[in-house]
Amino acid sequence: MDDLSFDASCPVIPWWPGPAVGQTARRPPGLPASAPPGLPGPAPCSTRAAALAEELAATVRTAHHAALRAHQALQEALLAPGLRAPLAVSPTEPVAIAPQQPSVLRATLTWCPASPMVPVDDLRVTEVASDDEEAWEVRHEGLAVARVTGRREAPAPTETPWPVRQLTLYPRQFRPLAQSVRDRLGRPELDRLAAGDLAGVLGASCAPAEPSRTLSATGFALLDEVVVTGSGTGRHGQGRVTATTPGGRAKTPDWAALLTAAWQALHVHALHQGLHLCLPGPSVTPWTEECVHIEVWDGARLSGPLQMAADIVSIGLVPRPHVVADVSFGDGRTTAARLRGVGCVLREPPGRDLGPGNSGGGTRRTPDGRQVFAHELHMAHSSEGDLSIAHGAARHRSACLIRPRLPRGDLLMLDRMIDAPAAPGAHLSDTSYVTEYDVPHAPWYVDQNAGGVPHLALLETSLQAAAFVGACLGAYGEYPDQNLTVRNLEGSSRLVRAVDLRGRTVRQATTVLSHTPLPGALLQRYRYELAVGGETFYTGEAVHGFFTEPVLAQQQGLDGGRLVAPWLRRQSPPPLARPPRPTGEHPAPSGRLAFLEGADISFVADGGRYSLGYLLCDKPIDPDDWYFGQHFLHDPVMPGSCGVELLFQMARVCVRSAGISTDATPEPRPALGAELRWTYRGQIQPHHRALQAEVHLREVIRTDAGTTVLAEGSVWRDGLRIYAVDDIALQVAGGTTGRRAS
Repeated sequence: MDDLSFDASCPVIPWWPGPAVGQTARRPPGLPASAPPGLPGPAPCSTRAAALAEELAATVRTAHHAALRAHQALQEALLAPGLRAPLAVSPTEPVAIAPQQPSVLRATLTWCPASPMVPVDDLRVTEVASDDEEAWEVRHEGLAVARVTGRREAPAPTETPWPVRQLTLYPRQFRPLAQSVRDRLGRPELDRLAAGDLAGVLGASCAPAEPSRTLSATGFALLDEVVVTGSGTGRHGQGRVTATTPGGRAKTPDWAALLTAAWQALHVHALHQGLHLCLPGPSVTPWTEECVHIEVWDGARLSGPLQMAADIVSIGLVPRPHVVADVSFGDGRTTAARLRGVGCVLREPPGRDLGPGNSGGGTRRTPDGRQVFAHELHMAHSSEGDLSIAHGAARHRSACLIRPRLPRGDLLMLDRMIDAPAAPGAHLSDTSYVTEYDVPHAPWYVDQNAGGVPHLALLETSLQAAAFVGACLGAYGEYPDQNLTVRNLEGSSRLVRAVDLRGRTVRQATTVLSHTPLPGALLQRYRYELAVGGETFYTGEAVHGFFTEPVLAQQQGLDGGRLVAPWLRRQSPPPLARPPRPTGEHPAPSGRLAFLEGADISFVADGGRYSLGYLLCDKPIDPDDWYFGQHFLHDPVMPGSCGVELLFQMARVCVRSAGISTDATPEPRPALGAELRWTYRGQIQPHHRALQAEVHLREVIRTDAGTTVLAEGSVWRDGLRIYAVDDIALQVAGGTTGRRAS
């Protein structure tokens, strides 16, 4: 606007803004001293008209100058690049930025390589100068611990898809270290939790054995309500946290406040899952193993109450207890912001020893209150972490890659060792040790086995307890300059009572029967009993071998190195074989337990060694089979328990195909009291090509109470027979008195 004109007898007055604040106004020649500064000289007219014009011009100039200044301030606010001053990532210091023009902020927070492990409530964000992008530094006590760089873009017509994380076919089933009594926490519960009342809010099982630093000084002020769900929920099956954030406590928040709210929610999730129970006095620090990706879509909607949803992408104990999630914020209608890879880690105080039996072990107790020697953190590190934590830095001396370990992921079925092992060199025979395993409320192996506990789980929890006892007795320390593996060689077991294990603690009592050193190997024999609620339900004996690579390579299978084909392949002429009978009304094992899926199966009605029925299974070995990724870090093998479970499934198919079990009878179950025996003289590894397995029905015993079927079987890999399993006993309801045998 260059000038103003009026529909009156006033002159046309040229217009331009006045001087800036602090400058002296310059009067054009001829302007009276009383005229407002910055106005031009009067036009030729009467004195009265000139006075009116000058007065009106001064009024208009003042009003228009104010309008221009307001417009300039609004424009600067709309174009503001971001934060203008340092702010604390803390709910006690409200976050405020100027309103922004419609845009999308995409930023990445990258942690410094040597960033200190600082509490999540003690970080400050500062904007830094940058030529071509927005940038901030995250500081702690003046030191930069992370940097955030980003850019603003014009909003797209539709929201860009969230970067897709690869979903795993079988997500890990994390087992919480405590059973919380509350999944929904409102403002009163969050305040009590921040004050340290973990037992009162989450239950007695969540109370630490010693004072903890897990609670921040600022509490959970950016949350109004939190709902936590555990394993099996959320997009990745690892859990989910939903929360609401308050409105009206701060001006429009930025990404830093959103990050703080996400940290607080994940902190609550970590406490709910009991992650603080396996460390002495832990503090909560940011997850620094990956970058945090930030997207703010609509800053205008962030000022009111927000709904937060965090899908857990990782929860575990290695290298330290941690929770990582992808988080979204919205107002109930659309997504306003998203954070990817946000996580918190619980860490012990500097200098604390985490080895078993030390202060680290003393922080964990059994469900009935007994102090333990080793707990979930040690089992997790024995599975896939640092063996100096699993067994103690003073005892672990080997730098070799392959050492005796527990299985990983969902195959890990051991949680605690209560008794301290005998000192190295002590007499080991007839010494006993107690260990425990907390069964999930919905175990994957029960869900995928039509509601029953498979022999796979019974064998794994028994043999893992024995193997860890053997390792703690010094086996892991043998041959520290060579790779060393652990293998189960043989054993026997009896299922003496049918029990529902879901949500219960299994207690294993393991007795060392013999400890035999050999050149390049060590053999240990054990007796074990499994009990729940003080009642024994499973017993057995087992032999473990700890082998150096040269000795393990000498394994020649069960037939002295000869390739002896399965029974059906040795018959001439071959008997009539047909496909097995369909499962009918009975659900077949699914998921990871579907061992017969994709197999070529042949049934011979009167075949086999005892002419009662025979089944042969041919199946290619897939190097991506799930158990290779979970059975022994750096030493992937198919567990022998999978071979035993395969033979049990084949025995059921054979019984059904032989007409002993029908759709009208319940699915055959393991017979109580029968002794199962197995021998392993080899293993299946990812580079092997083909698996074969056969089952012979050996005896059919019919009584008024039902029918018992005894069978035996073997497993081959690439033509070499490596497993033999005897007395596979199945119970079929219904039947008539009689006995049929070979």
